[in-house]
Amino acid sequence: MKKYKYILGCALAAVALSSCNNYDFEQNFYPHKVGLMAGSNRIYDRTTVELSAVENGTASIKLVANLSGSQMADRDYHVTIAHDDSLFNAYNKSNFDIDSTKFARLLPQNCYEDPALTGTIPSGTNKCLFDIKLKNLGTLSPDSTYFLDYKIVSHDASALATDNNKLGVKLNHVLIKVTWKNAYGSTAEGWNYQLVSSQVTNLETKSTTRPTNTVRAFPVASNAVRFLAGDEKWDNYEKALHDINVKSIIATIGSQTVTNPSAYNVMLKPYKQDSIEVEMLTPVGEYNNTFLLNELGGSASTNPTYFKEFRLHYRYRVMKNTKQNDGTWKEGPWKEVLSKLRYQYNPRADKL
Repeated sequence: MKKYKYILGCALAAVALSSCNNYDFEQNFYPHKVGLMAGSNRIYDRTTVELSAVENGTASIKLVANLSGSQMADRDYHVTIAHDDSLFNAYNKSNFDIDSTKFARLLPQNCYEDPALTGTIPSGTNKCLFDIKLKNLGTLSPDSTYFLDYKIVSHDASALATDNNKLGVKLNHVLIKVTWKNAYGSTAEGWNYQLVSSQVTNLETKSTTRPTNTVRAFPVASNAVRFLAGDEKWDNYEKALHDINVKSIIATIGSQTVTNPSAYNVMLKPYKQDSIEVEMLTPVGEYNNTFLLNELGGSASTNPTYFKEFRLHYRYRVMKNTKQNDGTWKEGPWKEVLSKLRYQYNPRADKL
C-alpha cells in the first residue's frame, strides 16, 4: 500500500512539473487597455507646485496615460487627449447644485500651456506622460478651486480601461486639480498660524483684545502670503469674499537679518489698495517685523519643536468697514497690532 502511494505521488509530481514546463509565463493574461491616471471621483490631485518654479518658468504637472495588462506594451500604443468640460460640470453640479458662488473654476488659458495632445506609450513600458506647463498662478485667487479637464478622444489599444469598483465606468476622463505653495503657505492644505502672545489695540477706544485664534496663510507669490489683519474675521460664507478683500494684508518675506541667520525681514502691504491701509511700526522687543525659523526645546532624549513665526508690529484700518444708507463706506478705526503668528512644522518632512 505504501509503495502504491509513493508511485502515485511521483506520478502527480511529474504531471505538475510537466504543466509548469508548458505554462507560458510570458503570456499577457489581461488585454491592453488604456486610461488616464486619477484618484477617487476621477480627480488627480498630486499636482501642488512651488510658486518659485512657476515664476522662473520651470513648473509643470504630469498627466499620465497608462496601459493595463500583466505584461508591458508589446508595441507602441498611441493616445490622443483633448479638453472636455463635462466632468468639470458634473463636479460642480454634484457638489454645489445651483450655488454658483461655490463653483470650482477651469484654469484660465493664460495660466498654462497645453502639452502635445498625442502621446506614445513605447513598447516595453506601460505609460506615457503629458507635460503641462504652468504660469501666472500668482494672478489667481487662492480662495478658489481650479481644475484642468482632459479626456482620451482616440487610441489604438484594445479598449478603454474601466473601474473595477464601479462597473462600466471608463477611466478615460480626468480632472487635474491645480494647487500651489511656497515656504509659508499652501492652497492644497491649510497652513493655520496660531496667534500667540498677540494683542490688538483700538486706537480710538483704547480697548485691547488678545486674540488666540488661528489665521490661514495663502500663498500669493514665491515669497509672499496673504492673511487677515489683526483680529479681523468674516462672519459667514456669503460675506467672505468682501471681508477677505477689505480685511487682508500681504506679508512679503525678504532678506536675512544681519543679527540672526534664521530670521528674515518682512514687509506688509494691503491686499486691495483701496480697501485697507497698513503701516509698519518701529520694532518692539520680539515684535521686530521678521519671519523666524524658530527651534524650541530639545535635549539628549527629546527632539526640539520647530515653528515658522511671523513677529510683527504694525497698525491698520479697514477703509470699507461699514456700508452706510447712502451707499458709501465708513472707515474703521486705526488698530495697533503686536502679533506673533506661529505654525509648527517638521523640517525633515519639508525636505522629502
